[in-house]
Amino acid sequence: MVVNEVSKTTLSGNLGNLGKNLFVLLISLILVLSFCELVLRIYNPLGFRIKGNKLILPINKKETIHHEHGLGKLDQVVIHQRNSLGFRGPEPPADFAKDLTIITVGGSTTECFDLAEDKTWPHDLGVQLKRDFTHLWLNNAGLSGNSTFGHYILMQDYLVKLQPKVALFLVGINDVGLQSERDFDERIHELNFRSLERFLASAAVHSELATAALNLYRFYFPKSVMINNQNDPQETDLRKLAPFEVSKEAQAAIIKDHQDHYVGPYRQRLEKLLAICREHNIIPVLLTQPVLYGKSVDPTTGVNLGHKFVAKDMDGATGWQVLELYNDVTRQVGRDQGVLVIDLAREMPKDSRYYYDLMHYTNAGADKMADLIAGQLTPFLARKFPQYYKGPAAPHAAP
Repeated sequence: MVVNEVSKTTLSGNLGNLGKNLFVLLISLILVLSFCELVLRIYNPLGFRIKGNKLILPINKKETIHHEHGLGKLDQVVIHQRNSLGFRGPEPPADFAKDLTIITVGGSTTECFDLAEDKTWPHDLGVQLKRDFTHLWLNNAGLSGNSTFGHYILMQDYLVKLQPKVALFLVGINDVGLQSERDFDERIHELNFRSLERFLASAAVHSELATAALNLYRFYFPKSVMINNQNDPQETDLRKLAPFEVSKEAQAAIIKDHQDHYVGPYRQRLEKLLAICREHNIIPVLLTQPVLYGKSVDPTTGVNLGHKFVAKDMDGATGWQVLELYNDVTRQVGRDQGVLVIDLAREMPKDSRYYYDLMHYTNAGADKMADLIAGQLTPFLARKFPQYYKGPAAPHAAP
């Protein structure tokens, strides 16, 4: 009997100690998380661009990028800067409404993260346009990895307030294989427990710690995978690409899958972008997406990229046909809505001296991009904004 009483007393004491320990652990965890939250609010070294489902642009940020290994296509040291708007380029003019203001929008092929400030195609384009236009200001709002989902957020959160006169959209590559929105344009105010990602996204609206957790989750569990890691760019040696050839039957199945599931939603997102531009008196210009691969031989290396592995289940020939489905949508939407389309996908040479991997441009490639864009954009702007034009008589530009 005494033994039973002692056992009960011991058990009660152990439970009491366990409760105290759990309470201390809980308090300690709350204190640690609160401390991390406070530190991240004061200084966030992670540099994430998405807070929940809202873009957070890094303003007045300067980074030094070292390209110590590779094929020598990239400068060894590159300074990457963001201005007070969070974009690449000069500060906005004092009287913004009176200038001819242009913003370039796109993913990594617009941002040109690994090129110096004065060697990106938006910078080169601005230099060329300034020869023919007065009071011209151009900024690069490209964000690596952004698709038309992210472009719409950028429009909503930043550009409709800034109201540039013209927005250039280089689109297509980051929309390949994307079907539906992830409620990017919703602003979540209540916790959502339908999935871990949705919970973190809803909590991230209010918490820097949840923001960090969400972005780490999206980094380690991405919804789509590109062959080129845009956060760790590497110059591609085309001679070392694995031989790969897709059968005609497999190619037809891949094409049909994109036609059936992804191309239609992409068209809807593109039309939505044009609608928000026109609603806020911003003139849109569409640029189709060029890449190096296709059913062709690279003139610089002699490599037949049509029969090389370029992406999951795709050789170069198939990958190009898939991308052209999206470029065709861009062309058609432009025709249907009377929007200027600059068809870089067809005009940019498929030559590896212009690319350091399968889609991103070298300094020479960025300069070539700027030449091609300026050739069609200059007469278009001269017709739309004759008050700024100082060049020779502009030829007719359509639309």
